[in-house]
Amino acid sequence: MNQEMKRIIIVCEGETEQEFVRDILRQPFLSRGILLNDPKIKYSNGGIVKWNLLKAQIERHLREGDKPYVTTFIDYYGISDKHQFPDWDEAYKIPDKGQRIDC
Repeated sequence: MNQEMKRIIIVCEGETEQEFVRDILRQPFLSRGILLNDPKIKYSNGGIVKWNLLKAQIERHLREGDKPYVTTFIDYYGISDKHQFPDWDEAYKIPDKGQRIDC
């Protein structure tokens, strides 16, 4: 990889999100010198996992040698209390799911 090239890792919930990254996002970012990687969430068959598993995967990527940026591409509507995301109980009190994302 070119030393000047930045890298963004987009941890994807499933194949649909990976396809979006590959088919829609990758080329425009590459033309700006940014490489996108799109690993699927580990321990998932195309769905959300508990927060501790997702967090561990994000932290592993952050420790990679070229210091990539890391983000997620997941369906927020599928998150529930069983996934144990931080402050979920507070967010869940907001009835509008669109506003809940801002919490």
